[in-house]
Amino acid sequence: MDDSQREQGSILPTHSSFGHSLRQLNRLIQRDLGLRIAHMGVSLGQWYALRTLWTRDGLTQVELAHESGIAGPAMVVAVRSLIAAGLVRRRRDPNDARKYIVSLTKKGRQLETAALAAAIAANRDALQGIPDEDVAVCMRVLHQAQHNLLTVGIPVDSEDDVDKLLGT
Repeated sequence: MDDSQREQGSILPTHSSFGHSLRQLNRLIQRDLGLRIAHMGVSLGQWYALRTLWTRDGLTQVELAHESGIAGPAMVVAVRSLIAAGLVRRRRDPNDARKYIVSLTKKGRQLETAALAAAIAANRDALQGIPDEDVAVCMRVLHQAQHNLLTVGIPVDSEDDVDKLLGT
């Protein structure tokens, strides 16, 4: 039995799976974005941290991990590499010496326009030929699916519980 025959007999063929399709698309967009930002000396892991800091600078490392959707240990690696590249600085929180505040440097801030343009281009290319109305419907579906999974099925008492489930 070859893969196509196995797929046809499956209870949930991958071509009919919302999750599988979403994962495949995400991998392709990530690959595309990674290629577009590589010449800037920025990896995808660094991109997520920078993207968050361009929106809200001066976060604790824990807040940055949470808002970026990056697990704590991976964020430590990303922040260290961003410090080494001169894109961020890390200092102790004056109110709590156990915490670190991560802030953009001038060099990190200067990457914003070009890096965001790369992300816009990746999204534009992914959506090429798709009418705006269809994109709007897709965005509504994605947001509703996210809301559904955050609020139904597995009981959670707080956003911290959601983070634990997601491993962030």
